[in-house]
Amino acid sequence: MVCAGGGGVGKTTLSAALGVALARRGRSTLIVTIDPARRLAGALGVPISHEVTRVGLPAAGGRLFALMPDPRRSLRTFVEQLFEDEPEAKARVLANGIYRGFADAAAGVHELVAVNLVAHATMRGTFDVVVIDTAPSRHAIDFVTYPGRLAALLGGRAVTWLSSLARHAPGPESRQEGASPTRPPARAGTIEKLVRRVTGPVLARDTAALFGDLARVRARFVAQAERASELLLGKRTAYALIAAPTAAAHDDVLFLAKRLEGLGHTPRSIVMNRADTRPAPFVEVLRGSRHVPPSLVDALRTLEDERASRSAAADRFAADFAKRLEGVAQVRLSQIESTAPEAIVMALSDELDAHIETLLPPSGG
Repeated sequence: MVCAGGGGVGKTTLSAALGVALARRGRSTLIVTIDPARRLAGALGVPISHEVTRVGLPAAGGRLFALMPDPRRSLRTFVEQLFEDEPEAKARVLANGIYRGFADAAAGVHELVAVNLVAHATMRGTFDVVVIDTAPSRHAIDFVTYPGRLAALLGGRAVTWLSSLARHAPGPESRQEGASPTRPPARAGTIEKLVRRVTGPVLARDTAALFGDLARVRARFVAQAERASELLLGKRTAYALIAAPTAAAHDDVLFLAKRLEGLGHTPRSIVMNRADTRPAPFVEVLRGSRHVPPSLVDALRTLEDERASRSAAADRFAADFAKRLEGVAQVRLSQIESTAPEAIVMALSDELDAHIETLLPPSGG
């Protein structure tokens, strides 16, 4: 299950609540956050690391796990897993100048690496459901195409050619262990000379060395990327678009639905947070008191106006979604009055329990 939505709609909190609700139903569930802000640990109220961690919430019954890749070390974690059987090659890659440049690169690298870590986790562990919390952005689901494109790249001839440069690149640091320098074909030698002239000898050497080491684990790399692509775009994947009763969130849902259509997917559901239809319990209690001062009466009136406005907006947006996204299930959740994130998660998991089958793929996951 992939949860996507704009900022401020409660997506991470809902992903955590969904994981708890699934675990409570007896499904072994892994929650993963691709969001670099890494709010998942705060939502669950428990420590979570860049490795698969069992979430110690009594309600989850030991069936809930979480993974929160750290953008500062996600690429290193990936390399360590990929080269776990190749310690010397791993050391060379971690010291490679091209690798270090990628490690400090833009957000797309973190998203690509994070989803490959998910694939690795599902190949090693047995989970009934994986819940992915994406970054709060309209473009947050673009990363779902990365693994397939990466698998195609790694399986292509360009990687074979680049790795072949390592066999005859000068210097022991750019040679694969056990491979003797070979004389490249005349055409390859000409292209290599051109690459070195354009990029400089150090960059060309590091590139050749990096791809030479990647060639050692290419089969594992491609299998993992293909697994990630299957997880994100397969028939057993369900997309939940998370919204709130605001105009920006409404527009984000329509944009994401259109983006999914371009990827050959239809959202399974729209989940609208804070779309409550009843006053908060404390409002009813205060209204019934004879000793409420006028200033508090005004505050209660303001709260009720805000609630009514939210509810009316939720009604309008729900009607519009039903017309524009025909057949997409809708789930409306209450606004939970609490200052403790984990209490909000538990309350939302109670509400979500009745909607689990609506949210999961038709096969039941």
